Amino acid sequence: MSAARDSPGPRVVVVSNVSSFGGGGVVGFRDMLLAIRKERPDADLIAVVPQKGDVAKRCSEDGIETKVAWTPWWGFGKWGNFRFVEPHALVGWLPYTAILLPGIMSALVFFLRRRPTLVLTNTMTIPSHAIAAKILRIPHYWMVREFGRDDHQIWFLFGYRRTVRMVGRLSKSVICNSHAVEQAMLALDPTMNTHVLYPVVDTPLGTPPERQPGERMRAILVGYFSAAKGQNLAIEAISVARKAGVDIELTLVGTGSHQPLHSLAQRLGVDDLLKIHGPTRDLGPYWADAHVGLMCSQSEAFGRVTVEAMRAGLPVCGTNSGGTPEIIEPGVGGLLSPAGDADALAANLMALEHDEEERRRLAHNALKSAQRFQRDRHDDELATFLGLH
Repeated sequence: MSAARDSPGPRVVVVSNVSSFGGGGVVGFRDMLLAIRKERPDADLIAVVPQKGDVAKRCSEDGIETKVAWTPWWGFGKWGNFRFVEPHALVGWLPYTAILLPGIMSALVFFLRRRPTLVLTNTMTIPSHAIAAKILRIPHYWMVREFGRDDHQIWFLFGYRRTVRMVGRLSKSVICNSHAVEQAMLALDPTMNTHVLYPVVDTPLGTPPERQPGERMRAILVGYFSAAKGQNLAIEAISVARKAGVDIELTLVGTGSHQPLHSLAQRLGVDDLLKIHGPTRDLGPYWADAHVGLMCSQSEAFGRVTVEAMRAGLPVCGTNSGGTPEIIEPGVGGLLSPAGDADALAANLMALEHDEEERRRLAHNALKSAQRFQRDRHDDELATFLGLH
C-alpha cells in the first residue's frame, strides 16, 4: 500500500448498495455514517455509493467524503412488484460471475490507495468490497438488514445457503438488524460471529388519537405494494370483519399499482372502506388520521414503519413472524396474529374496535415502548461492534 495516512484516527469505508433514498436500508446507511462520525470525530470517513444521486448529495451535505464506484449485486429476484430474469437461465453461471470482477478490482485499487482501517458493507446484496477487503486482510463488517430469500425473494448467484456462509467468512463480524435475522444467518452458518443492532427510529412522537363514539375505526398499512407486504391480507381482513357486522376503514400508503388492490376490494365488497395513496416523505398526517397501525408482512426483518406507527401513538396489529415480535409485545403495544391469517387479523382488529379503552391503553404503551430505538443507543453499540471505542 503506497498512500500515506493523513489522519490520526481510523479510516472507515462504508459501502451502500443504492444511490437514492426509498427504503429503510438506505436510511440505516446514513445513520451508520452519522454514528461513526459522532462516536469517532477523528475518523476519516468515506461513503461509497454506486452512482450519483440523493445519497451522494446528502453525504456531501453532511460533510462526508463520497466515492462513486461500481458495486455489482450478486442477487436478483423480486423487489417490490418487479422480477428480474435469473441470469444463469440465459447465459450460464460463469459469464455473470465475471460481472463481479470489475467491482472487486475497483475496490482493490481504491483500498490500496486509501488504506482503510476497516470496511463496512450495508445489506447482503453487494459483495465486491467485502471480497477486496478479505484479499487485503482489512477487517470487514457486514450490516445485514434482510433475510434475502424469505422477504425479498432474492435469487443469489451462488445460492442462498452458500451466500450466507460467504457473508460470514468474508466478515470479522456480521451485524443484524434483528434477532430474527441473526437466527436465520446462524441456522445456515453456526460459526458466524454476529451482533444485533436495532436501527434508529426517531420520527416525531405523536399523541394517541381518540376515537369518538360512533366513529369507524381506521387502520393504516404503509409499504410498497406487493404480496410480501400483505396489503391483500389487510383487505381480506376488513372483508372478514364486514361479514361479521363490523366496518373498519383501511388506508394503504406506498409505491406500486393501485388497481389490483381496488379490484380485490371490489370483489370482496369492501371498496368503499379502502383508500390508497402513493408514496410520501411525510407520513405524519396519515398516522394522525388513523386509530390502528398494521404490519402484515409475512417475513419482515425489522419493520421501521411499525416503530414509526407506534411512535405516532398507534397500537399495531402485526404478524407473528420475522422481527415484528421483537417490536410488538402482544397485549402491551399491540396484537399479533399468524402470518397470512386474515381471520386472526380481523379478530384482533374487531377486538380493538369493540373495546376503545383497550385500544387507547395499547396506544399509550406503544408510544412508550417505541422510544427504545434511540440514536444514542444505536451509535454507541455500532461503534463498540466495530471496535472504534
